[in-house]
Amino acid sequence: MLKRMIFVLAAMVVMSGFSAAQAGEGDAILKILVKKGIITEQEYNAIKEELKAEPQKAQLKEEIKKEVMDEVAKKNEGDKKNEEGLPEWTKKIKLSGLLEGEYRWKKYRDISDKNSDSTSDLYLRRLELGIEAELTDWIKANTVLNSEWIGDGVNNGDEKITVDEATITLQKEKFPLYLVMGKRPQPFGVFENHLITDPMTQDAYETKKVGITAGYTGPLGLDVSATVYKGEEQMDHLVASGLFGATRDGATDDDVGSFILSASISPVKDHLKFFASYLSEPGRGSRNDTASLGVSAGIPGLKNLRFDSEYMKALKRERYSGFTEAFKEGVFSITGSYVFNTRERHEQIGGAELKEQKAHVTEEPIELALRFERFDDDELAEKTSSWSAKNRYSLGARYSFYRDEKKDVTAYVGTEFRYTNYRLHSSLTNTRVDNNKEMFLKLGLSF
Repeated sequence: MLKRMIFVLAAMVVMSGFSAAQAGEGDAILKILVKKGIITEQEYNAIKEELKAEPQKAQLKEEIKKEVMDEVAKKNEGDKKNEEGLPEWTKKIKLSGLLEGEYRWKKYRDISDKNSDSTSDLYLRRLELGIEAELTDWIKANTVLNSEWIGDGVNNGDEKITVDEATITLQKEKFPLYLVMGKRPQPFGVFENHLITDPMTQDAYETKKVGITAGYTGPLGLDVSATVYKGEEQMDHLVASGLFGATRDGATDDDVGSFILSASISPVKDHLKFFASYLSEPGRGSRNDTASLGVSAGIPGLKNLRFDSEYMKALKRERYSGFTEAFKEGVFSITGSYVFNTRERHEQIGGAELKEQKAHVTEEPIELALRFERFDDDELAEKTSSWSAKNRYSLGARYSFYRDEKKDVTAYVGTEFRYTNYRLHSSLTNTRVDNNKEMFLKLGLSF
C-alpha cells in the first residue's frame, strides 16, 4: 500500500512539472502504472483531471496578483500626484482647539438686591478652534474662531461663532525685528491665569482689537514693541467689567488713534520676568491713559512654585456720565501657584490667547492656585453715592486626568471658590449686598 502511494505521488509531481510538449510522455507513464496494477483506471482518470486543472489555477493566481499590483501602483501614483500638486505650506498647518463646560453657583443672584436668592447655571464657557499656518520660515498666519457663554443665562451668550483672533506675523528666527498685524489681545497686560475665572485685570483692561505691532527682540528675553489700533476698546471693556457702576457719555471714537508701548525682559531665565506697558486711547473729552507693571517669579530650587503679579493704574481719565470729576482707578492682582508632577512648566506667559490657555492644561497636570485682587476706585463709590468692587479672593485646583502627547489631547477638570466684597455708599447699605460667594466647576478638553 505504501509503495503504491509513493508511485502515485511521484507521478503527480513529475506530471505537474511537465510542459505542454511533455504531456504525452506523462500520460504514457500513467498508463504503465495502470498496466502494472499500481493504480486503477479510475485513479488514472482522476490524476489526469487534476493535472489539467493545475495550469488554470496557476494562471488565475497570476491574473489576480497582476490586478492587485496594478491597483496599488495606480493608487500610489495618484497619492504622489496629489502631494506634488499641494503647496509646501499645507504640510505645516496646525489645528487646535479648546472646549470647556462650566457649572456656576452664586449666593446672590443680583448683588443690587439684598434679598436676592441664590442661583446656579450650567453652560459652555468657551469653544475655540485655532488654525496656524507656517507659510514660510518668516511668515505665519493664525486664526481662532470662538463662541462663549453658550447657554449661560447671566452673560446671555448668543451661540454665534466669531473671529476671536486673526493675525499675520512676519518674524524670522534669530532676526531681531518682527511685525504682527490683525485682531488679537493687544500687548497691554499679561493676564496670567491659573484659575477658572479671569483675573480682575483682564476683566477691566483686556484690549482685543485689530491693530499692528512692530517689535524688537534682544538678549535676556528682551521684547520691546509699539502698537496702534482703532477705537476705544479698553474703556468700553472697563465700564462693562462689573467692577463699578458708571456709564460713558457720547459716541465711541472709531479712528486709528489708540496706541500701546510695551516691554518685557527675563534677567534670570525661567525664574524671573518683568513686564511694563503704557496704553492711550482718544477718550470722550480727554484721553484715557493707563500703565501696567507685572512680574512672574519662580523660586530657585522650587521649580513648581511660582508667583505672578500685575498692577494697572489709570493715569488720565475722561469724566463718566453724570460725574463732575474724573476717577483714576487701579487694579492689583497676585497669584501663587504650585504644580504637582510637572511635565515642564510652559515658557509662554499669559492667559488671553488660545495657545497660552492650552499651555496651562497640557503642561501642568495638577495645579493649586490662590489669588488675591484689589480694585481701587479712587473714592468713586463714596463721592458719587455708588458702589464698587473692593477685594476678591480665589482658591482653585485643576487636574488633567487624561493626556495623549502623540495625539495632543488633554482632558481636565477644575474647581474654584471666589469671594468678593464691595464698597457701598452709606445710602446703599440697606439695599445692596456687600459681598458675594461663587463656586465654579469645569470640565475641559484641549486638542
